[in-house]
Amino acid sequence: MFSKTYGETFMAAPQTILPLLESFDGIEPLKQLFWVELNYDRVNESINELPDGTANLVAEPPLRFATGGRDKNFYIIYVRLKTEKLRKTDERQIITHLQTRDPDALYIFSNLAQKQWHFINVKLVREKQEKTEHQSEEKTQRGLFRRITIAPEERLRTAAERIAMLDLEELGEQETFFESRELLTALEIRKGHEDAFDVEKVTEAFFKDYKRVFEKLQSEFSAQTSDAKWSHDSAQQFLSRCLFLYFVQRKRWLGSDQEKDTDFLHTFWEAYRTASRPRDTFVKEWLNVLFFEAFNNRSCGGYRYLPNSIREALQFAPYLNGGLFRKNNFDTDYLVSVSDDLWAEIFGFFEGYNFTIAEDTPLDQEVAVDPEMIGKVYESLVSVEDEERSDAGIFYTPRVEIDLMCRLALVDNLANHIGTEDDKDFFYQALFAFESTEKTEVDDRLAAANLWEPIHKHLTEITVLDPACGSGSFLVGMLHVLDDVQERARCSLGINTESSFERRKSIIGKNLYGVDVKQWACKVAELRLWLALIIDAEIPAAELSVRAEPLLPNFSFNIRHGDSIVQDVGGMNLAQTRSIGSGVPRDMQRKIKNHQAEKHKFYNGAEERQYTEKEDVEAAEHGLFRELLQSRENHLSRNIRATEVWLEDPAEQLTFDEMSVPEDRQLDFETLQKQKELARDKEDRERVRRTLTALSARTTQPFVWDIAFVEVFSQRNGFDIVIENPPYTRQKDIRDLMLPRDESTKADNKKLYKAKLKRSVYQTYQNFFCYQPKKDVKPDKPENAVKYKLDAESGLYIYFYFHGLSLLNPKGTFCTITPNSWLDVGYGKDLQEFLLKRCHLKMVLDNSAKRSFASADVNTVICLIAAPDKVRESNVQYSTCFVNFTVPFEAILDAIIFYEIEKAEGRMPSTPEHRIYQISQQKLLQQGIREQKYEGDKWGGKYLRAPDIYWTLLEKGKEKLVRLGDIAEVRRGFTSGANDFFYLNEERIQKWEIEAEYLKPVIKSPRECKSICIDPSRMQFKLFMCHADKAALTGTAALEYIKWGELQGYHRRSTCKSRARWWQSTNESGNSVFVKEASETSAVFYNPGNYLVDCRLYYADLPKDVLLFLNSAVGAMFFEIYNRTGLGGGARSMMVSDYEDVPILTNANAGEKTVELLLKQISPLFPRKIVNSESEWSNLDAIIFDALDLTTGERDGVYEAVTQLVTTRLQKAKSV
Repeated sequence: MFSKTYGETFMAAPQTILPLLESFDGIEPLKQLFWVELNYDRVNESINELPDGTANLVAEPPLRFATGGRDKNFYIIYVRLKTEKLRKTDERQIITHLQTRDPDALYIFSNLAQKQWHFINVKLVREKQEKTEHQSEEKTQRGLFRRITIAPEERLRTAAERIAMLDLEELGEQETFFESRELLTALEIRKGHEDAFDVEKVTEAFFKDYKRVFEKLQSEFSAQTSDAKWSHDSAQQFLSRCLFLYFVQRKRWLGSDQEKDTDFLHTFWEAYRTASRPRDTFVKEWLNVLFFEAFNNRSCGGYRYLPNSIREALQFAPYLNGGLFRKNNFDTDYLVSVSDDLWAEIFGFFEGYNFTIAEDTPLDQEVAVDPEMIGKVYESLVSVEDEERSDAGIFYTPRVEIDLMCRLALVDNLANHIGTEDDKDFFYQALFAFESTEKTEVDDRLAAANLWEPIHKHLTEITVLDPACGSGSFLVGMLHVLDDVQERARCSLGINTESSFERRKSIIGKNLYGVDVKQWACKVAELRLWLALIIDAEIPAAELSVRAEPLLPNFSFNIRHGDSIVQDVGGMNLAQTRSIGSGVPRDMQRKIKNHQAEKHKFYNGAEERQYTEKEDVEAAEHGLFRELLQSRENHLSRNIRATEVWLEDPAEQLTFDEMSVPEDRQLDFETLQKQKELARDKEDRERVRRTLTALSARTTQPFVWDIAFVEVFSQRNGFDIVIENPPYTRQKDIRDLMLPRDESTKADNKKLYKAKLKRSVYQTYQNFFCYQPKKDVKPDKPENAVKYKLDAESGLYIYFYFHGLSLLNPKGTFCTITPNSWLDVGYGKDLQEFLLKRCHLKMVLDNSAKRSFASADVNTVICLIAAPDKVRESNVQYSTCFVNFTVPFEAILDAIIFYEIEKAEGRMPSTPEHRIYQISQQKLLQQGIREQKYEGDKWGGKYLRAPDIYWTLLEKGKEKLVRLGDIAEVRRGFTSGANDFFYLNEERIQKWEIEAEYLKPVIKSPRECKSICIDPSRMQFKLFMCHADKAALTGTAALEYIKWGELQGYHRRSTCKSRARWWQSTNESGNSVFVKEASETSAVFYNPGNYLVDCRLYYADLPKDVLLFLNSAVGAMFFEIYNRTGLGGGARSMMVSDYEDVPILTNANAGEKTVELLLKQISPLFPRKIVNSESEWSNLDAIIFDALDLTTGERDGVYEAVTQLVTTRLQKAKSV
C-alpha cells in the first residue's frame, strides 16, 4: 500500500495531503500520511505503562508509529480514545503522562470510531520547577496545547497547508535536500512543528483575505452611495452577519427538520444558482429573507420562488434576533445591491477557512478561525481612513494578557469583599487553576474553608466594566472566567446546575458592561458576546424553531456607544452628577429596581415586558435620571431653607451640649460652618438645575454614566471592577471621535476637546487639583480654575486612568494595560502623585521577555489599583510591588507566582520568572519630591529594569553621585522651523555664494557623529546664521537668500515668525552632545569646537571628568535604566529631562593629566558597543570602578548588567 521508499522522498504538497485528510477513516490513512507523504520512519511501539485513571480513557494502548531525526527520538504518537467525543480534558491528562517519557512528540487522538481526529502540538511555556527556599510549593509545568481538527464536517484546506509543513524534508536545509532529515535534531523538528501549529500565521492569512473582500464590498457600496463612512460600517455589518452564520452552522442549527446541515450556506447558494432566478438577486431575495425573516421568527411561506427544501429549512431556522438581524440604518439609509459575482467572492473567502466555535483559552488553541478573529478584524479595519488606527491609538489586547488581567482583578475584588487577607491565597489558587485536577483540589479547600457561598453570592452580583471595550475582548475574557468559577461554585454548593447557555446569558446580562466611542465597535463587541454565548449551548434542534423568546439577548443596554470621558451637554459636564445618586429616596429606589427588572426582561426578549422597543428603555432611563435630579434639587432646597432660618437667629439653634462654649466663639464657629454649608448647597443646586436645563434642550439622548447604568450607581455606588486597554493616542492626535473626522481634526475643535478632557478630570477630583468652579469661565482654559495642572503632554490613556478609577465603588478594583511611558516621563508625574496620595497602587507588572503588541511601537505595563479616595490624601501607608517578568506572561499563569509577589518585602532575589521590588508609597512619594514639590521619578527604570548592581552602585556612591541636572543644564538643539532654508550643503552654498561669516558648521544628524570627538570634516551642512537686519545686509548674497526664503513662504511658518528676525538662528552650543535615540551603542560626544547641533540632538557644557563618566560602562548602564522604554521598536529614547535625572560621578579622583589622557584615548573611538564591548574602554572603566570602590565581582556585574539590559531591550522588540 505504501509504495514510496526512502530513496524516492520528496516534499509534501498541500494538494496531495488534502484528499488524504478528507478520507481519514481508520489508522491506515494516518500511517500513509506520516510514512509516505511526510517522510517519517516507521516504528511500532505500544505504550503500556499508563496509570489506572489514564488507562481507562483509552480504547487501546497508545502507539508510537513514526519517528524522525538524527537520534530517532522525535515520535508521532497515536491515541485512540474510548469515547465518541474528543474531550480536551482527557487529552491533557493523557499527554501530561506521555510527556514524562516522550517530551518531543506530536500527539494524534481519534475518537472510538476513528472519524474525529486531533493533531496536538504541545509547546512548553514553563518547565516543571522544584520549590526553592522562597517558595511554599513547586510550580506546575505549563504547556500550550495547539490543535488541528480533522473530521468529515471540517474545511481542511488550512489543515492541509499546516500539516504539509511537518514534512521532514521541508524542515531540512534545501542544499542537503535528501540527507537533511537524517541530520535533524529533535529540537529542530520540534521547532518546525511549533511553526506549523502557529495560530498567528492562520490569523494573518485570514486578515489578509478578509481585508480584501471587505475593501471590495466597501468600494462597491461607496460607488452606489458616495457615502464612505456609511459604506464602511455597512460592509462591516454585512460581513459580521455572514461570519456569524458560519459559526451558527457549525452548531448544526441550520437546515431542514430532518437533517441539520453544517454546510448550509453552500446548500443555500447552490439552490439559488439552480433556481433560474433573476441574476444578482441572491442577497436581496434569499439571504435577506434568512436574515430578517427566518431569524426573526417570521413565516417564510410567502416567498414562493424559494424551493420547498429551502422554505422548510427557513421555517426551522432558530429565532436569533438580539439586534444582529434586526434592520437598522445600515440596511435602510440606502438601497444597495450585492452582485452575485461579489457574493461568490465573499462566499469563496469564507469557504476557504475552517471555523471553530470554541474560543481559545491561554493554554488551548485551535489552528482555525475562532470568534477571537473578529477582534483581530476590528484592529485591522478600525476605520475608513487607514491612518486612523494609529491616530486613535487602538490596539488589540492579546488573549494571554486579557486572561491574566481578568483573573488578577477578580482575585483582588474577592479579597476586598470576602474573608481575611489570609484567604487571598485561596482566591489565587481558585482563579489560576486551569487543569481539572487543579480545580478539584482547590475547590475542596474552598469548601472546607466555607468560602464557596460568599464567593458565589459576590460573583453573581459583581459588575464589571470596560470603558473602552472595542471588540469586547475583556468582556469575553471575563465571561469565560466568571462562567468557570460560577459553575464550580454551584457544583460545590449543590445548587441545581444551569445550562452553560443560561449561565452565560445571565452573566452577560447582569455582570458585564462596556462603552466605546466607535458605534460599530460596539456592534462587534455584541457579536463576540453572542458567539461566546452559543459556543457550548446544548439546545435541541426541535426546540430552536419553537422558542417564544429569541436565542440571542439584546445587548444594547450593556454595550453602550458614547464618550467614556467627556459627557458634555449644553456646556454641562454630566459625568459630574454622580453624587446625585447618594441618599436616593425609597420610592426612587423601588422605581430603579423595577427598571432594572424590566431592563432584564427586555434583554431576554420576554413576551411580557414593559419595554418593547429600545427607545422605551432609553426614555425610562432619562425619566429616572430627571426624577433623581429633581429629588436632589428638592432635598437641597430644603437644606438651604433650613440653613437660612438658622442664620437668621443662630442663638436659638444651640444645643444643650454647646452651652459650655462661650457664646461669641460658639456663634462665630457655627455661623462660619453654616455659611459654608449654605454656599455649598446653593452651588450643588445650581449645578443640578443646569443639568436639568441641558437635558431639556437636548433632542437626542446623550450617553451619561448615571443615565445608562443608573442601577449600578444608585445601588452599588459604582462598578466592582473596571478593566481596560484604553486608546494610546498621543496628545497631539487627541480629538473628539464623536464628531466627523473632518470636524474633529480642526485645530479649534481639538483644542476645545482637550480642554474638556482636562476639565472632566479637574471636576472629578476637585480637592486634589484645587478646582474652583467660579474661575472656570473660559471653555478652552480650565487650567485657570486649578492650582495643580495636568501636563499638556498627557496622552489620552492618562485621562482613562483618572476616569476609570472614578467609576469604581469604594471596594472596587481597577486593572489596566497601558504604555509604560508614564512611569518615567514628565507627563506621568501627575498620575504618579495622584496614585500615591489617593489610591493603593498594588502591582505594576512589566515583561522584559515579550512585547504585548506587535502592531504598536510601544511597550506596556499592567497595573492593579484600588479605588481612590476622592476627598482625603491618606494612602501613602500602602506598598507597591513592581514586578519585571523575565518569561512570557503565559509562563506565569500560576497562583504560586502571585503568592510570591503578595508576600514580597523590599527588593527580592531574582527568580527564573521575575524580579520583584516592593516599596512603600510613602517612600515613592518622598523620592519624587524636589523643592517641596512632587516632580516625578523614574519608576520604570529604577524598580522594573534596574539590576541588583544598580542599587549597589547607589549605595557605594551615595556621597559621590549627584543628578546631572544639578551641575549642568542639558538643552535641546536648534529647531529651525524651515530646514530647507537654514541647512545648506556645499552645492547650495556655491549656488548662492553666501558670505562665510553667515555660515556656521552644524551637526544635523547623529549619523555624522562617527567618533567620540566630533570631526568637523564629517559635517555635511552649514547653518545659515545671520543676526543683522536687512538694512545692514544691503548688497550681500545673504540678503538675496533671505528674500528668496520669503518668496517660498518660510517667514510665515509658526517657528520662524515668532522670532524678531525670522532668519535669525541660535548660536548656543556646548562641549558635549547627546543623542535622542540609540540602539546598540552608547556615547556622549565631545564637541570641543562647540559646533551647533540640530534639535534631534542635545547639548551641555560638562566638566571633562563628567563627560568621561557618561562614556563609561556605568554611564551606559544608567542610560539603559533612565531611558524611556515606551518605544516598541527597541530603540533607547531619552529626552532632556531624562538625561538630567541620570546620576553622575562628580569626582573620580583622577588628576587633570589622567582626565586629559583618557579623553585623548577615547576621542577617536567609535561609539561604544554595549554587547561585546571593546577592550579600549577598559582604562576608562577602571578609573570609574576604582572611584566607586567596586570589587572584581561588582565590576563584572556592571558589564553583565548593561549587556543584559541592552540584549533584553533588543530581543523584546523582536519578540512579536
